[in-house]
Amino acid sequence: MPRPKGSQNKSKTNKMNFAAAMEAKLAEKAQLEQKITEALAEIDRLKAQLKANRTSLKSVEKSIAKLETQKAEADAQAILKAQKSKLNSAIQNLLDAGMSMDDIIHKLNG
Repeated sequence: MPRPKGSQNKSKTNKMNFAAAMEAKLAEKAQLEQKITEALAEIDRLKAQLKANRTSLKSVEKSIAKLETQKAEADAQAILKAQKSKLNSAIQNLLDAGMSMDDIIHKLNG
């Protein structure tokens, strides 16, 4: 079978345009560097926001603890007031029943 004409006569030089390929890669590199810079700036912004949020959370937790303490104190005072009222009413009932104050004190002590 005969060879096709000119198959051996083709030049084997690479016709790639290195300057254009290099310029495209440099542009891609610059774009990636820009994206990295933007991402780092976003990370810094988010870190600052996180720090501010943690500070706010800490102050809210402190105020919650303070309110819980105040509520516990108010509950204790309410219980004490109720006990005092109950005791006063019991003493009044005993006085109304004809018991003397000395007898009431003796009964409370022992």
